[in-house]
Amino acid sequence: MAIKKLTPNEITLTVQKIRKKYDEYSYKHFKSKRHKANFEDRYVAAIKNGTDISSFLLAEISAIEELLKVEEEKVLNRKIKVADDTPTGDFADKIIEENQKKIAKYPDLEIHNDANPEIRRLFGALNTLEQQYWPNLYGILKNTAYSLSTKSMITFEHQLHQLGGSGRDGIAVRLERYVARLNRFPRDYPMIEKEEKDYILESAFLLHGVYEVLMSVKEKRLDLEENKKQDLQEIIDYILNIIIDFRMKDLKKK
Repeated sequence: MAIKKLTPNEITLTVQKIRKKYDEYSYKHFKSKRHKANFEDRYVAAIKNGTDISSFLLAEISAIEELLKVEEEKVLNRKIKVADDTPTGDFADKIIEENQKKIAKYPDLEIHNDANPEIRRLFGALNTLEQQYWPNLYGILKNTAYSLSTKSMITFEHQLHQLGGSGRDGIAVRLERYVARLNRFPRDYPMIEKEEKDYILESAFLLHGVYEVLMSVKEKRLDLEENKKQDLQEIIDYILNIIIDFRMKDLKKK
């Protein structure tokens, strides 16, 4: 039976679907992103060689679905095997689910269809910090050793804008290179992963730095007005929650 030819729009949607399935395969089952990179290479080669794209994509969908099926069966077998000892299910699945729930409360800002969900949520968390919380620091830190006119706070503010500000096309400046790499084919997945790790690390350094400053103000400036103390504590709690939810507690500058 002849395979129905896909329209250009259907081809685009199908390719996106396959990419997301490979992301799911890598993230959920702790697999290398090389599998997705291999698909991208095959896709580019198919276009260059004039291969029937409809047939090609049908085969690719079957391939990734089979990979997912095999891994799901492995997970199911493990759950059955340890059911008596661990009624809550597979440990790795539980950890992933818990981590996803922790960061689900932060905005999921659109930067690219294939962007790591954790990066999108972290960007959302930092964007909220810049837009909603940071402006309150002007009044809170006024007449303290850490007013926003000091060199250290100016540096923090600049870093926050680079990491969480709404720059060109609504994307933070620090994420532009990440998005550019996602738009490049064939994709260099090791470099994409490096961009993700660097973004998380830089964000962690910033958050720990600001957190330490605000804690110092809280402990030393007992004369702050009550409303400023409450606002300060709210910002401290928000920053600490980001650090905990994104597993950054140990990501500090040495």
